[in-house]
Amino acid sequence: MNDLGFSSRPKAETWERPIAGPDETLGNRGAGDVAEWWRLIDRVIETAGAMSLSKRDVARKIGMAEGTFSQWFSGKYDGRLDTQNEKVSRWVNAIEETQDLAGAIPTSPRFLKTRVSIDIIGTLTWAQKATDLVTITMGAGCGKTETCRHYRDTRPNVFMATMSPNTRTVHGMLTELSDKLDVMVHNPARLGSAIGRRLERSDGDTLLIIDEAQNLVDDAINQLRHFVDNHKCGVALIGNDEIYGRFTKRKDGPSYAQLKSRVGRRLRMAKPPLEDLHAFIAAWGVTDPDCMKYLTGIGLKGGGLRQIDKTMKQARMEAAGRDEPLDVKHIRLAWNKRDVEEIA
Repeated sequence: MNDLGFSSRPKAETWERPIAGPDETLGNRGAGDVAEWWRLIDRVIETAGAMSLSKRDVARKIGMAEGTFSQWFSGKYDGRLDTQNEKVSRWVNAIEETQDLAGAIPTSPRFLKTRVSIDIIGTLTWAQKATDLVTITMGAGCGKTETCRHYRDTRPNVFMATMSPNTRTVHGMLTELSDKLDVMVHNPARLGSAIGRRLERSDGDTLLIIDEAQNLVDDAINQLRHFVDNHKCGVALIGNDEIYGRFTKRKDGPSYAQLKSRVGRRLRMAKPPLEDLHAFIAAWGVTDPDCMKYLTGIGLKGGGLRQIDKTMKQARMEAAGRDEPLDVKHIRLAWNKRDVEEIA
């Protein structure tokens, strides 16, 4: 039996409105319960369709047995209809309340082509076209992850996986990659080779982006080097300065000599440049000099663009709550409420 295969994404489930409703003649429900059922059916169809949920997903989110939900939705449930209606109603109401709250929260600016992002895109392009190993190490809030996501979403044959302490080992990393690359293997010993074949292309035009790569153990990073050498794909290691230190300071063992000699390009930056901070502030629609100065001070602290983004979301809500135009006082209040660090 072939133990290797590539999984495919399931098609979105079709939600059709039932033709007939529940039996009103049963003694455990009334006409009002059935009318409520019809109202809930329409709300469930609309909500589940918008969220691309299957009937199994909805049953799990409601906290209802899949079989019970199937009977409820088809109108064939013969138990207490009001009890199941209440469960479904709580879920739909919670979704709508969450959406209302989400609609009130200001959204971040869309992807910006900053100086840093241009440098990152250039490095990723080199890795993909030259089938090379590159490292991108930057401080928090420089926009590296957002830029990598943009690159993945706008280029073919680009895959991205984020590592964590739970995926730091070779097996943990390969398991995470198998999920991101839609690789399904019944024999765990063949996981690495299966992922390698998924990455391999005759034109060598595949890129694997590994975010938070500092979480990986040395053997896992060496496995990524193996993909580059043997399957002719590009690999980009994204993370903090720990990755840079691994390839510059340590000299122990032949594996590091192998790794260091194979890094084709390194991009390193501690903080976002001023021009990127100003561009991001402008993207929030801020033009007042006092506001710009205060936000620039926030952005120069650890966290960079992320600090500005989180502060501006709260500042916008502070201003909206008072029905006032955005002012530096709202930004200062939002920063103080976040209580992450006093600003001079």
